[in-house]
Amino acid sequence: MNLRYDGLLASRSELASSAAKQVIEGAQMFLGAHAHYYLTGSVPQRINDKGPGYEITHLASATDCWEADFSINLFSEDPVEGDNHAFPVFIYDSYRSWVRGRIYEEPPALYRDPYFGTTSVAVEKPFDPDRRLQQEHLYQRVGRAVALMTAALGTSATVLELAINGHVFASVDRRIPFVTEQEVTEGVSLFRQTLETSRRRLN
Repeated sequence: MNLRYDGLLASRSELASSAAKQVIEGAQMFLGAHAHYYLTGSVPQRINDKGPGYEITHLASATDCWEADFSINLFSEDPVEGDNHAFPVFIYDSYRSWVRGRIYEEPPALYRDPYFGTTSVAVEKPFDPDRRLQQEHLYQRVGRAVALMTAALGTSATVLELAINGHVFASVDRRIPFVTEQEVTEGVSLFRQTLETSRRRLN
């Protein structure tokens, strides 16, 4: 996977050191979460650059922008039962689901993928609560990873392009914050409390 940053500091092949660390952490989290799910059907709380059946290598590169290349070696090319995707297609579909605010479900409806030239076929399967929980974990990890990978936007770069095997699958021009469901709930609760306090003072 390739991350290409351009504009501001990135146009001189630089990123703020804190942003660069977050970018690398985010990319490893993004690839690691997908590798875990692809190979085992689960997503752990802690994701490292090495895990059961995979290893991620950071290959730094410098051009007229700031780029970071990551290769991932899957020791087994066999996906978890029920998912017939190739790994790059799986990453693309998962990211696309996240962008649309949907939890990734395999396989998606029948379509021919424009990037990788493959066809996915929908298959009806009974609801699996454990599987659903892991899909939710994957969705959350993608959100956290994207938040880290876009940390440089606005301060060290103006645009980020993500590519797999030379195919650009995303272009982002703003930092994307990560907000958990708990944080949303707490925020709404605090807002209601503040509103209620204000009403009491007015009365």
